[in-house]
Parts: sequence; structure tokens; C-alpha cells
Amino acid sequence: MRALIVLTHSECKRLIAKGLKEHPGVQHAKENGRIFISRGSTTAYVLEELTGESFEKNHYVAGQMTGDKKDLYRYGGLKVEKRLKEVVLEKGVKREIESLQDELKKFEPGDIIFKGGNTLGTDGIAGVYMAHPEGGTIGGILPHAISRGIDVIVPISLSRTIDDSVWELSQILGSKTVDPEYCMGLPIGIMPIPGEVFTELEAFDILYPDVNIFHIGSGGVGDGEGSLHFFLVGEDVDVKQAYSEIVELIRSEEPYVPDVD
Repeated sequence: MRALIVLTHSECKRLIAKGLKEHPGVQHAKENGRIFISRGSTTAYVLEELTGESFEKNHYVAGQMTGDKKDLYRYGGLKVEKRLKEVVLEKGVKREIESLQDELKKFEPGDIIFKGGNTLGTDGIAGVYMAHPEGGTIGGILPHAISRGIDVIVPISLSRTIDDSVWELSQILGSKTVDPEYCMGLPIGIMPIPGEVFTELEAFDILYPDVNIFHIGSGGVGDGEGSLHFFLVGEDVDVKQAYSEIVELIRSEEPYVPDVD
């Protein structure tokens, strides 16, 4: 049997989060260790799935891309006073943290750090935009993760895919290389993230292992802007189950609306 589905950007975020909830490594860390969920629009969905608690996801962000037309201030950030505190799950118990550096010092192999990405290169490497001159959150995460062998998982949509290498772009782009008078918002650099990239396809593999699912296209108009299009192939019972569950996800998922005030 064959089927076609279209998921909006918000629905893709939910799908990725649902897949990560069933990820064996994530389940082990949730039960036995620590998980840090950094701020981000996609990681907010991950936090919601792992805790089962709804919250203001549009306040669990720092930098964000908007559609500002008046000032063309498109790469900016949520006001600091509105940002929710970042969260660690310790054996499944949610705890807001004050100091990221102090928390990460406690992490050991088997624990997990979630850091969302902004761009996904042809080399399979994800990257995150950096407006902070010292690297922001990712600048604080990587030394701990790489030096001690802590797993980093990067939930990121296929809609972020680009036609270049993130590693190569990181060598030519930087906040000091962009003329601020010709920049739609904050000048940025890109940091490649050495970690496990987890897209919609990885989520489908975990949730529907008996169905072959292909990303066949992207885009749309109106509410369908940023949508992704998928082709499902498999036995009737498997495809019908996947299609039914995805329809339920679509009908229950509210659009993500950023706070831009």
C-alpha cells in the first residue's frame, strides 16, 4: 500500500519529539540518568513529550527567526525577561536550572544533551546560529560533551536542509564578517554540532519501523508554508496504522505561534 502525507512545520516538530520519546538512549537516560533540554522551538516539543506537561513553548526559546516586515528584524530573540528557565530531567524528575555550567559538570556518559539546530548540511552535520560573541549555549555545551563523551542529540527538521557543508560555512561566516547595515537582524556565526542528527525520517523509523517513508518535497502556501511532504510504502496494515496516527497528530496539533512582542 502507498500513501501521501503533508506535515506543517509545527506538526513536524511534534513528530520529531514523539520519535525521541521512544528513542532507546533517551528512555535509558530518562530512567537512569540526566537529560538537559536546551531552549529552542523544537526542543520545547521534546520537553513537552518527555514530561507529559503542556507549557508556553514559545517562551522556551532564545534566538528565533521571525517574519518581521516593518523593520526586517528577522533574526532576533525573545526578550530575556520572557524566557523560561532551561530544564534538566534527573531520573525523569523535571528541575529548572540556574547555571548550565554547574549542571553539565555533573553529566556522565549515558546522559544526554538536547540542542536544536538551525541548519543541516549536505555533509549530514547540523549547525546552530550564534549571535552571542562567546558562542552562547552551544559554546558552553560542547567542551563538556566532547571532553567527557556526553551524547548530544540534535532534533532538527528536514526543512532546515541546505546545499552546502556546515563545516565549510562555519569557516567563512561570523558575526564580525557581516555589515550590520545590510543584515536583517543580528549578525551571526555558525557552529557545527558534533552529535546525533534526528529528523522526521529518524522519528518515522522509530515510530513506524515496518513502513518505508520518503521525503518527496517541501513547501506550500498560507498555513502550508514550510510544510514537508512524505510518501509511505508498506503492507496495508502498517501503512494504514501510520496514516491514521499521523492524521490524529495533525488534527490535535495547534500551530506554533512565536512571541514577537
